[in-house]
Amino acid sequence: MYTIISNLEKAARGSKTFCKLLYYKMKYGDRLKLGKNVHFRKGFIINIAKNGRLEIGDGTFFNNYCSINCHDEIVIGKNNLFGEGVKLYDHNHVFNDKSVDMKKAFKRGSIRIGDRNWFGSNVVILSKAKVGDNNVFGANAVINSEYGSDTIVKVNNKLDVDEIRYKVE
Repeated sequence: MYTIISNLEKAARGSKTFCKLLYYKMKYGDRLKLGKNVHFRKGFIINIAKNGRLEIGDGTFFNNYCSINCHDEIVIGKNNLFGEGVKLYDHNHVFNDKSVDMKKAFKRGSIRIGDRNWFGSNVVILSKAKVGDNNVFGANAVINSEYGSDTIVKVNNKLDVDEIRYKVE
């Protein structure tokens, strides 16, 4: 009996994922490109503005409460793992120009993420971030610049970012 219930729960979760992805695909059309076997858990949100474009590669996984907010372009490669609460923003509010409405004016810059990266809980990825392949970003890191490949990035106790190079075997 437990196996039957377990399988029904898995099917329900799978159908929820399918329905939500179908909803996003219908809502955003060609502005959203989804690879195969993209998975996400509870609280996953996608927002794509009128001129935005989002691409998510095969085998990518988003844990609970991740969100993607796209006004320009976000390209995510294959087989990436996003921990709980990871947020992606390819835009920032224009706050230093008093002649524009800060709520409606944005500076945009694309985000590019390669393959096989792991983003720990509560990582924030901001506009103009470029991430290579095979990286690990520790919990609470803020990514707003360029990172090559084969790197571990962690936030130390002083809230400074330490970058550690390692060899992938």
